[in-house]
Amino acid sequence: MAIHTPKTREDLARLLSPMRLTAEVFEHAVVAGAAESRTYSKGAPKSAPNMTRWFRTVEYLHDELMLLKLDWKRSDPQNLPYFSQAYLNLGLITSSGDEFTGVAWGTPSTKNPKGSAFAKRVDENGLSALIPHQTTDGGEIDVKYLWILLYTERDGQVYLELSRPKSMAGKQIDSWLDRIIFPPFDLALGAFTFDENAGDDEGFGFTIARR
Repeated sequence: MAIHTPKTREDLARLLSPMRLTAEVFEHAVVAGAAESRTYSKGAPKSAPNMTRWFRTVEYLHDELMLLKLDWKRSDPQNLPYFSQAYLNLGLITSSGDEFTGVAWGTPSTKNPKGSAFAKRVDENGLSALIPHQTTDGGEIDVKYLWILLYTERDGQVYLELSRPKSMAGKQIDSWLDRIIFPPFDLALGAFTFDENAGDDEGFGFTIARR
Protein backbone atom coordinates (compact mmCIF):
# COMPACT_ATOMS: atom_id res chain seq x y z
CA MET A 1 0.00 0.00 0.00
CA ALA A 2 1.34 3.44 -0.95
CA ILE A 3 0.58 6.29 1.46
CA HIS A 4 1.11 9.89 0.32
CA THR A 5 1.20 12.69 2.92
CA PRO A 6 1.66 16.02 1.10
CA LYS A 7 3.21 18.70 3.28
CA THR A 8 2.34 21.77 1.19
CA ARG A 9 -0.45 22.88 -1.13
CA GLU A 10 1.92 22.45 -4.07
CA ASP A 11 2.63 18.85 -3.07
CA LEU A 12 -1.09 18.11 -2.92
CA ALA A 13 -1.65 19.78 -6.29
CA ARG A 14 1.01 17.55 -7.86
CA LEU A 15 -0.86 14.48 -6.65
CA LEU A 16 -4.33 15.67 -7.67
CA SER A 17 -3.57 17.31 -11.00
CA PRO A 18 -2.97 14.05 -12.94
CA MET A 19 -6.43 12.96 -11.73
CA ARG A 20 -7.97 16.21 -13.03
CA LEU A 21 -8.77 17.32 -9.49
CA THR A 22 -7.88 20.30 -7.29
CA ALA A 23 -7.63 20.83 -3.54
CA GLU A 24 -10.31 23.53 -3.76
CA VAL A 25 -12.90 20.95 -4.81
CA PHE A 26 -12.49 19.16 -1.50
CA GLU A 27 -12.09 22.31 0.60
CA HIS A 28 -15.44 23.68 -0.50
CA ALA A 29 -17.20 20.35 -0.02
CA VAL A 30 -15.74 19.94 3.49
CA VAL A 31 -16.79 23.43 4.57
CA ALA A 32 -20.33 23.01 3.23
CA GLY A 33 -20.76 19.61 4.86
CA ALA A 34 -19.47 20.76 8.24
CA ALA A 35 -21.69 23.86 8.21
CA GLU A 36 -24.76 21.81 7.38
CA SER A 37 -24.11 19.34 10.20
CA ARG A 38 -24.21 22.22 12.70
CA THR A 39 -27.72 23.37 11.84
CA TYR A 40 -29.39 20.89 14.20
CA SER A 41 -30.23 21.15 17.87
CA LYS A 42 -30.04 18.28 20.34
CA GLY A 43 -33.70 17.60 19.59
CA ALA A 44 -32.91 16.29 16.11
CA PRO A 45 -32.45 12.56 15.43
CA LYS A 46 -28.89 11.48 16.23
CA SER A 47 -28.26 10.50 12.63
CA ALA A 48 -29.35 13.87 11.21
CA PRO A 49 -26.01 15.77 11.41
CA ASN A 50 -24.01 13.00 9.76
CA MET A 51 -26.59 12.30 7.10
CA THR A 52 -27.01 15.92 6.09
CA ARG A 53 -23.23 16.44 6.18
CA TRP A 54 -22.96 13.69 3.56
CA PHE A 55 -25.83 15.16 1.52
CA ARG A 56 -24.21 18.59 1.40
CA THR A 57 -20.70 17.22 0.85
CA VAL A 58 -21.88 15.27 -2.19
CA GLU A 59 -23.82 18.28 -3.50
CA TYR A 60 -20.81 20.60 -3.32
CA LEU A 61 -18.47 17.94 -4.65
CA HIS A 62 -20.80 17.63 -7.64
CA ASP A 63 -20.95 21.38 -8.20
CA GLU A 64 -17.18 21.85 -7.88
CA LEU A 65 -16.36 18.95 -10.21
CA MET A 66 -18.71 20.30 -12.86
CA LEU A 67 -17.18 23.77 -12.54
CA LEU A 68 -13.73 22.33 -13.27
CA LYS A 69 -14.89 21.49 -16.80
CA LEU A 70 -12.42 18.59 -16.86
CA ASP A 71 -14.88 15.99 -18.14
CA TRP A 72 -16.13 14.67 -14.82
CA LYS A 73 -19.59 13.11 -15.15
CA ARG A 74 -22.26 12.19 -12.62
CA SER A 75 -24.32 9.03 -12.37
CA ASP A 76 -26.48 7.51 -9.63
CA PRO A 77 -26.41 3.70 -9.86
CA GLN A 78 -28.92 2.32 -7.37
CA ASN A 79 -29.18 5.86 -5.96
CA LEU A 80 -25.45 6.02 -5.14
CA PRO A 81 -23.86 9.36 -6.16
CA TYR A 82 -20.99 8.35 -8.44
CA PHE A 83 -18.53 10.55 -10.34
CA SER A 84 -16.54 9.33 -13.34
CA GLN A 85 -13.75 10.64 -15.55
CA ALA A 86 -13.84 8.72 -18.83
CA TYR A 87 -10.42 9.67 -20.25
CA LEU A 88 -8.61 8.44 -17.10
CA ASN A 89 -11.11 5.64 -16.31
CA LEU A 90 -11.54 7.05 -12.79
CA GLY A 91 -14.47 6.70 -10.42
CA LEU A 92 -15.11 8.70 -7.24
CA ILE A 93 -17.45 7.98 -4.32
CA THR A 94 -17.85 9.94 -1.07
CA SER A 95 -18.30 8.37 2.36
CA SER A 96 -17.86 9.19 6.02
CA GLY A 97 -14.91 7.34 7.53
CA ASP A 98 -13.92 5.84 10.86
CA GLU A 99 -11.40 7.07 13.45
CA PHE A 100 -8.42 5.99 11.32
CA THR A 101 -9.41 8.24 8.44
CA GLY A 102 -6.79 10.85 7.56
CA VAL A 103 -3.92 9.38 9.60
CA ALA A 104 -1.01 7.34 8.25
CA TRP A 105 -0.66 5.05 11.26
CA GLY A 106 -4.04 3.30 10.93
CA THR A 107 -6.06 1.44 8.32
CA PRO A 108 -9.30 3.33 7.72
CA SER A 109 -12.67 2.06 6.68
CA THR A 110 -16.08 3.50 6.01
CA LYS A 111 -17.89 4.58 9.15
CA ASN A 112 -21.01 2.56 8.35
CA PRO A 113 -21.64 -0.73 6.52
CA LYS A 114 -22.26 -0.28 2.80
CA GLY A 115 -24.92 -1.78 0.57
CA SER A 116 -24.74 -3.64 -2.71
CA ALA A 117 -24.42 -0.53 -4.91
CA PHE A 118 -21.21 0.39 -3.09
CA ALA A 119 -19.87 -3.16 -2.87
CA LYS A 120 -20.33 -3.81 -6.58
CA ARG A 121 -17.77 -1.12 -7.30
CA VAL A 122 -15.00 -2.73 -5.26
CA ASP A 123 -13.89 -6.21 -6.29
CA GLU A 124 -11.25 -8.48 -4.77
CA ASN A 125 -8.53 -6.98 -6.98
CA GLY A 126 -9.19 -3.44 -5.86
CA LEU A 127 -10.69 -2.42 -9.19
CA SER A 128 -14.18 -1.16 -9.67
CA ALA A 129 -16.55 -3.57 -11.33
CA LEU A 130 -16.16 -3.10 -15.08
CA ILE A 131 -19.79 -2.23 -15.61
CA PRO A 132 -20.61 0.75 -17.85
CA HIS A 133 -21.89 3.67 -15.77
CA GLN A 134 -24.54 5.73 -17.46
CA THR A 135 -24.15 9.42 -16.77
CA THR A 136 -26.92 11.99 -16.51
CA ASP A 137 -26.33 13.06 -20.11
CA GLY A 138 -26.91 9.52 -21.38
CA GLY A 139 -23.27 8.58 -21.93
CA GLU A 140 -21.55 5.46 -20.63
CA ILE A 141 -18.18 5.31 -18.89
CA ASP A 142 -16.09 2.24 -18.04
CA VAL A 143 -14.36 2.85 -14.71
CA LYS A 144 -11.15 0.98 -13.92
CA TYR A 145 -9.74 2.90 -10.95
CA LEU A 146 -12.11 3.64 -8.09
CA TRP A 147 -11.22 6.27 -5.49
CA ILE A 148 -13.15 7.03 -2.32
CA LEU A 149 -13.19 10.35 -0.48
CA LEU A 150 -13.29 9.49 3.22
CA TYR A 151 -13.86 12.17 5.86
CA THR A 152 -14.42 12.42 9.60
CA GLU A 153 -14.41 15.25 12.14
CA ARG A 154 -12.48 15.29 15.42
CA ASP A 155 -11.79 18.21 17.76
CA GLY A 156 -12.73 20.93 15.30
CA GLN A 157 -10.79 19.47 12.41
CA VAL A 158 -11.95 17.42 9.45
CA TYR A 159 -9.64 14.56 8.53
CA LEU A 160 -9.94 13.36 4.97
CA GLU A 161 -8.21 11.26 2.39
CA LEU A 162 -8.65 10.19 -1.20
CA SER A 163 -7.92 6.49 -1.33
CA ARG A 164 -8.19 3.55 -3.69
CA PRO A 165 -9.72 0.40 -2.14
CA LYS A 166 -8.32 -3.08 -2.56
CA SER A 167 -11.01 -5.26 -1.02
CA MET A 168 -14.04 -5.42 1.25
CA ALA A 169 -14.74 -7.68 4.21
CA GLY A 170 -18.48 -8.04 4.42
CA LYS A 171 -19.96 -4.56 4.04
CA GLN A 172 -16.84 -2.53 4.85
CA ILE A 173 -13.50 -1.91 3.15
CA ASP A 174 -10.61 -3.67 4.87
CA SER A 175 -7.59 -2.87 2.68
CA TRP A 176 -6.31 -0.19 0.31
CA LEU A 177 -3.96 0.13 -2.65
CA ASP A 178 -3.21 3.87 -2.46
CA ARG A 179 -3.96 6.62 0.04
CA ILE A 180 -3.59 10.37 -0.42
CA ILE A 181 -3.90 11.79 3.09
CA PHE A 182 -4.83 15.48 3.18
CA PRO A 183 -3.58 17.74 5.98
CA PRO A 184 -6.33 18.21 8.60
CA PHE A 185 -8.85 20.90 7.69
CA ASP A 186 -9.17 23.41 10.54
CA LEU A 187 -12.80 24.53 10.66
CA ALA A 188 -11.98 27.64 12.72
CA LEU A 189 -9.37 28.78 10.22
CA GLY A 190 -11.31 27.52 7.20
CA ALA A 191 -8.20 26.00 5.65
CA PHE A 192 -6.02 22.92 5.42
CA THR A 193 -3.20 23.01 7.98
CA PHE A 194 -0.33 22.68 5.52
CA ASP A 195 3.23 22.93 6.75
CA GLU A 196 4.00 25.88 4.50
CA ASN A 197 7.44 26.25 6.10
CA ALA A 198 8.60 22.85 4.89
CA GLY A 199 11.85 23.05 2.96
CA ASP A 200 11.80 22.68 -0.80
CA ASP A 201 13.80 19.49 -0.55
CA GLU A 202 11.35 17.80 1.79
CA GLY A 203 8.42 17.37 -0.59
CA PHE A 204 5.57 15.13 0.40
CA GLY A 205 5.88 12.01 2.48
CA PHE A 206 5.59 8.62 0.85
CA THR A 207 5.19 5.36 2.74
CA ILE A 208 5.06 1.80 1.48
CA ALA A 209 3.02 -0.30 3.90
CA ARG A 210 2.80 -4.06 4.04
CA ARG A 211 -0.15 -5.44 2.06
